[in-house]
Amino acid sequence: MQSKLETKRTGAKGFKRKRYWIPSVVLILIIGFIGVGTQWTPKITVFLLKSLIETANPDMNNKDTMLSDGITRVVDVLYADEGRNDSTLDIYYPSVTSEPLPVVLWVHGGGWVLGDKADITEYAVQLAKQGYVVVSMNYALAPDTTYPTPVIQTNQALMYVKNHVSEYQGDPDNIFLAGNSAGAQIASQTAAVVTNPSLAKLMNITRVAQPDDLRGVLLFCGPYNLSTVAETGFPLIRTFLWSYTGVKTFEDYPRLNEMSTVLQVTAAYPPAFITSGNVDPLTSQSIELAQVLKRLDVDTETLFFSNSSEKLGHDYQFDLKSDAGQQAIRSAVRFMQQYSR
Repeated sequence: MQSKLETKRTGAKGFKRKRYWIPSVVLILIIGFIGVGTQWTPKITVFLLKSLIETANPDMNNKDTMLSDGITRVVDVLYADEGRNDSTLDIYYPSVTSEPLPVVLWVHGGGWVLGDKADITEYAVQLAKQGYVVVSMNYALAPDTTYPTPVIQTNQALMYVKNHVSEYQGDPDNIFLAGNSAGAQIASQTAAVVTNPSLAKLMNITRVAQPDDLRGVLLFCGPYNLSTVAETGFPLIRTFLWSYTGVKTFEDYPRLNEMSTVLQVTAAYPPAFITSGNVDPLTSQSIELAQVLKRLDVDTETLFFSNSSEKLGHDYQFDLKSDAGQQAIRSAVRFMQQYSR
């Protein structure tokens, strides 16, 4: 009798040990699957990154964000005839104005895999308060859509702005192209398409604007030499460019040179305002682009905070409560005032 009881107790303990052991094995298998999977496709890493960001910022794409008095916002305007659900834009402008206003077409950042046009709402409102029409566009995200689709879409958005921005108090002859992070790369390349006929031909893009149609570009914290960008150590840059190019070893991608703005700019490139934080890993890329433009005698204004004791990271400009953020937006506005018609 005692022997049977001991056997039963021993069996119960063994069952308990198995009960805790099984979830551990499942967890190990899941981690192993993710680890192996990330070597075959960037989609797993991108999915996990998106999930993490959405969990940390559940209201980041809330369209009910309060706007300042006197600013009108029109959302989800379709800019391309194809009717893609990512070919939409939001427009911010002063509700009352006596004359057509300069226009800023903004391309959001997010490593070509993340982000939304609503991300810059606060910044767009502040620019609109300064007397600008701000057009914030969406574009197809990698890895589901790869290069060069976002550049083609930005070209389409530029055409929409030229044809329709007058309906929103904007001046179609006073357009600035802007972007942050990966959006700065897309914006800078689109400006190169407009001003470099050889690049437009190479990419098989019909230019919708003439070089003089772009009054300037405003480039915040972007990568502009994709052959060397991995050397900056920017977090997840290999995953981002694997997603965008579709090639894991993206340095071998045959179209990498046409994506590198430093190799495609000409003397016809529009005046440029280029800025990046002093501890942003991508700042060396901004410095390189500025140097190339200056050698071509393109009017170029820079803001790099090299002598600042404040540590300014990636996309520092969106912190409008900081002195650096305020300096950046003042400098950007001053730049646009200088080059507006």
